[in-house]
Amino acid sequence: MDLEAKKKLLRWIPCGLYVVGVKSGNEVHAFTGSWFSQASMKPPCIMLGVRTDARSYEMIKQTKVLAVSYIRKENAKTIEHFFKPVKRDENRLGGYSFFTGKTGAPILEEAIGYLDCEVKSIAEGFGDHACVIAEVIDAQLKEDTPPIILSDTPWKYGG
Repeated sequence: MDLEAKKKLLRWIPCGLYVVGVKSGNEVHAFTGSWFSQASMKPPCIMLGVRTDARSYEMIKQTKVLAVSYIRKENAKTIEHFFKPVKRDENRLGGYSFFTGKTGAPILEEAIGYLDCEVKSIAEGFGDHACVIAEVIDAQLKEDTPPIILSDTPWKYGG
């Protein structure tokens, strides 16, 4: 296999960037997610790749909920901030205000829209990420503007 070709081709798969909020009891975390896609229309389901060695992954397995905050292109610093999970500080996630939706998972106030989801299945054992499949139980579009995607940034992830 041509490893450079593999790396480049995998990185060419279009990826959005999202802040994924999770909770366990009163504890909340958030992380930047990029391997994310719609998985079903009826019922509406999404799938998300999550690192299996992350605290957020353990929280997803425990509570079976997550919320996906869509961030506007101009707010790349928000996405960068959540590359490392951040705990709650009063009513904030490391300085970012949030609210909770129907599942109780945190949603960033600055989000242009969000999906609030209940986890239905998790596929593990095939690599360093698990595939989390979740049903969308609530959604809101607060601002009709394109969200940030990986190609809007100088960052590379995958390959």
